[in-house]
Parts: sequence; C-alpha cells; structure tokens
Amino acid sequence: MSAEASAGKKPEPEVPKVSRRKFIWVGAGVALVALAGGGYYLYTTTLPKPKKLLRYLGHPFWLPEDGAKAFQDANPDIDLETTYADFYVVGQKSFANPASWDVCGAGRSGPLVRSDLVKPIPTSMVPRWREGHMLAPYVKADEYYGPAMAKRFNELLWEGGKAGGNLVGVPNMNGYESQNYLPEFIPYSEKGDEVSMSYEELWNAEWKGHVGLIDEGFDNFARLANYLDYTKQMTFSGAFSNATRDELDKIFNYILPVVKSGQVKSFWSKYGDIMSLMSTREIWLSVSWVPVSLDCRKAGVPAFHAAIKEGPCFWYNVSMISKQGNPDVFEEAVRLASFHLELPIQTLYAKQLYTSGAPYWDDLKQTMGDEFYEWFHNGAATYEPIDQITKELWPDDQTKWTLPEGIQNGLFQPDVYFKSFWTGGAARTGSPDPKGNRRDLGSLKFKDSITRWFLSPDLPDENDYYVTKWEEIKANVPT
Repeated sequence: MSAEASAGKKPEPEVPKVSRRKFIWVGAGVALVALAGGGYYLYTTTLPKPKKLLRYLGHPFWLPEDGAKAFQDANPDIDLETTYADFYVVGQKSFANPASWDVCGAGRSGPLVRSDLVKPIPTSMVPRWREGHMLAPYVKADEYYGPAMAKRFNELLWEGGKAGGNLVGVPNMNGYESQNYLPEFIPYSEKGDEVSMSYEELWNAEWKGHVGLIDEGFDNFARLANYLDYTKQMTFSGAFSNATRDELDKIFNYILPVVKSGQVKSFWSKYGDIMSLMSTREIWLSVSWVPVSLDCRKAGVPAFHAAIKEGPCFWYNVSMISKQGNPDVFEEAVRLASFHLELPIQTLYAKQLYTSGAPYWDDLKQTMGDEFYEWFHNGAATYEPIDQITKELWPDDQTKWTLPEGIQNGLFQPDVYFKSFWTGGAARTGSPDPKGNRRDLGSLKFKDSITRWFLSPDLPDENDYYVTKWEEIKANVPT
C-alpha cells in the first residue's frame, strides 16, 4: 500500500513521463502538442517574421522625418533606425565608421567611393531609374561637362566610372546654385531662362563690406576655378573641383588681394547666419543656397538667386550602401535608397524648392499640378501677373504694390502662391501670363545648358591642402 493510501488520501493517476523536447516544440510556424494518453499532433501557426533592422545615417534634408515615416509605413518588415548629423559631419562619420550604417545619405561621398567602401546597386533594382525620367546629366554627363568634369562625375556615380552600368549610389536631392542678392542694392533681376550677372560681381568694389562667402575652401576654390577657366585666365589639368596644389596656389593668389581689401564681410557656415545677415540687409550678395532668398522674401526683403553667366554649380546628394554594413539587409537597403526617387520624397523635396533625381514622372506632375510643375521644372510663367500676385501675397502692405516689376518678382513666395500643393485643395487652372513670375535660374534644360561643373558629392584629392589654403585666406581678412 502506498503512503498516500495509508494516509487516507486518494492516489493521483500516473502521468506518462514526457521529456520537455517531446512535450512541446515550436519553430518555423509548426507546433507539436502532447495529447492526453501520450499522443501528439501537429498544427501550423502563423508567427510574425522579425523585422530587419536597417540603419540610416544622413541629414534630414535628404530623408525628412515625414519621408522616413512614409518609408516605414510602406515597408512594415523593416525597422528603420535613423541617425542625423550636420551636412559636413555626415561625410566624416560615414567614412570613419562604415560598419555603423547600412545606408548613408552622403553629401561629400568621394572618399567613400575611392576607398571602395560602398556596394554597387543594379539599376534594375531601382524602379524609378528609367530613361527619359532622370535628370539628363546623370546619364549623359559628357554632353554637359568637359571631358575631365564628365569623367569625375561618372566615377562618383557609376561603378568603375562607366555610365549605364551599376550605380555607386542612388541620387536623392539635387539642385543648381550660385549666389543670392538683394535687388534693392545690386541692380539686377531674374527673368527665368536668361543669365543676369557674372560671378565676379562678388569682387565688385561697390559692394565692399556687404559680400558673404560659404566658409568652406572646397566650395569657394571650385567656384573660382570655374570662373577662371570660363574667362580663360587659367587652364586646369583636370576637373575644376579637383585642382592640383600648383593650380590651387594660383587660385589662392588671385583671390588673396580681394580678401585683404575687406571686400568680404562674412564667412558663414550655418544657414541661420546667412539668413539673418541677408534679411537684415547687412549682406547684399553672397554665395549661398536657394532657400536663403526665399526666406528673405518671407521677411519682406526682395531677394533673388542669380543665373550667372559662368553657370551655377550642379550638386546632388546620394544614398549609398555600406560594404561593411549588415550583408543580410542589402535588398532592404536598396529599397530605402530607391525610395528617394519615389513620389512621397519627391514632394518633400519640392517643398524645399529642390529637385528629385527623377522628376519626369506623371504622378509627380499630377500631384504638383500643371502650373506649379511647369513653373518648377520647365521655366513656365505663373498663371497670374506679378502685380496681381503681389497684392495677394502682401494684402496689408500697399507700398509693395507699386514697386518696380523686378523688385516685385523678388518678393514672390512659391509656398504661398502655390498653396494648394502645401495645404491641399484644387490647383489653379489657366495658362501662363506674359507678366507672370518665372522661377529664378529658369528651367532644368536652361540650367543644364549653362552649367559647366558640379560640386557635391565630390571632395578633392588634395582636400587637406584646400583646407590649409582656405584657413590662410581667412587669416588675411582685415581686422
């Protein structure tokens, strides 16, 4: 008799011993479950697949938070981790630790390419990379730049420098830029597909003490190289953006007397600094970015972005995939890089007045509306004349209604006039007015026709020497 029985307890029924391994096993969506009596059965269950972590390093210009959310919503199988840094810092961080990111939005990606740190991307994996839909220089650089510039351009975009093969990265945001100016002081105006001034206005003694330059040697020396080549004051052995030390010394000697004279008031690096300097009318003319003139207008200060006769610089930023990143997320990384050409990101770029690398898609035109799309990309005039637009934009300031037509165009605000794109609602219908506003620098075709060189994503081979000579330039500013 058992101890339980002798104690008056009812004995428990014996249960067959089953090992943990046999009792239950779950994996690959299948479960093995024990049944009473020792039997077992299999049943399938749908288990969620774990999300793949995709690490992005870049600047919010290239992948705005709204864009990151749109990508995440469209790709629920991906856990997107974004790390943002200042434009100039991104290049340093991406190169210093290429194992820390899978996709990088780079603005100075030359060192990454030349050090073979990025994975090539087949164009077949990029849905919006299609002939007739891309900006022309991406596929025909040799038709727009001289041989040395075209060669360097292709080396930074195409695997092995051979156009039409695999991409080094997918271009995201791009633009054409020169210098902003205040027409109240600098007697020019912009008229769309026409050049207005020369780059050398920066050295015009009439504007002494009211000139600004970006605080980067590469940017300024490259612009000077383009100017000196255009005016046949110098010849270069290679690309304007990649001067030799001897060539750089000659550029330095050209600009040094100008700087010593006190011509340049400010060497700026932060957007807020140049915006403040121009909107308070302390700086009248500066090498700078398109949004500066637009934000000046919001402050009631007429401003333009100049279509200089030497040609603006073309620049683009690029989404690259790290060879030292997670090899298991290559397909997901290509999806994110490609997403920068998709409609959600294209519309965000348009709100910054910058262009997508693939602007010739019907869905973008439909979303922007005919008037805004044609004004933005093809240099067409607005449907309303500028004098009527000024009254609509400045209803409480009648002093602006009687300003010269050129000055009124310098007060045009795209986000207010094309408000249907920003806030929703039906786009305006009609046709271009002869006295309508035209976009600064004009159409994409016009900009391409006058552009002789590109800046970003390049970085010169002798960048340290560029930095040294630029610091020497600044050391000669009169105190």
